[in-house]
Amino acid sequence: MKTVKLFPVFILCASLLACTSETQSDSADPLYENVPIIADCTAGALSEAEKGKVLTYINSIRETHGLPGVVCDDKNNILAQKAALIGAANADISSVIMESDFCYSSEAAQECARSNRSLWGSTTANWPVSEIHVNDWMTELNSTNINCRRRLLDPFLKSITFGRIIGSPKKGEYKYVSSAILMTASGNVDLSEYDIQYVAYPQGIYNAKLFDQNSFLSFSILYDKYIKMNNGASIDFSKATIEVSAGSQPLEIVEGSISYDSIHIVNSYNGLPNNLQWKVAGLTKNITYTVKISNVTVAEEPKNYEYTFSFK
Repeated sequence: MKTVKLFPVFILCASLLACTSETQSDSADPLYENVPIIADCTAGALSEAEKGKVLTYINSIRETHGLPGVVCDDKNNILAQKAALIGAANADISSVIMESDFCYSSEAAQECARSNRSLWGSTTANWPVSEIHVNDWMTELNSTNINCRRRLLDPFLKSITFGRIIGSPKKGEYKYVSSAILMTASGNVDLSEYDIQYVAYPQGIYNAKLFDQNSFLSFSILYDKYIKMNNGASIDFSKATIEVSAGSQPLEIVEGSISYDSIHIVNSYNGLPNNLQWKVAGLTKNITYTVKISNVTVAEEPKNYEYTFSFK
């Protein structure tokens, strides 16, 4: 088994034991309608069945958080495939895209800069299923930010476009790669009937494939259900305290891991415009943890929050 370093944009380890085959012979549903060819920069097109699987999986994650479901934005299918193609051709999603990169196009490069990207590499063509890329965007391992997760758990998220390219890259250390991208678009989503006060990760009973004990925990507040950007400057985490406990036993917050933002962000590419994140030492499966977040200022009023989670 070959393991590669995880970069901030999440190159996945080539763990053949953890991946399941997705070849035509092993799956009733084809991965592609038109098969991409990396060698000549042909982006191809995902099958409707594959796009439907990814949509269902993402909506199941959102349902866990009490968030409304999203739909596929098919008008961006070609652009998503071209953006995923850049990562696949160069076997790299950690570097700034240059015009000299294989399969470059300016429009696709721009989309790469503001979308979720993930890359899996291996010495054998034992392709993982597409959900492994979604899991990657949720766990955000070895990243200093959680922008991909924030986009997926944005209450105002309206539509997604998923692109994926598998094959042999034009350069790099891998024989085979799977490059994926998720384009996200927020909009006027009616949240009035949803009882959502905050978005916490993880919360409730969580699947371990969506949470790693080394992941950042995160918390965002939904103060205004009608105007997304009003959830920025109205939230202040500067005096907030975090406690995580298992029963009466407090757990240690990893030193230096706490950070937050709550500003009026010009664009809406990173989900809700407020976020508190931290890491906890000693988390294990099948234990219920209680999180208490105190002294958050919401529209100039102090607020306290409490919730539980476990993962298995």
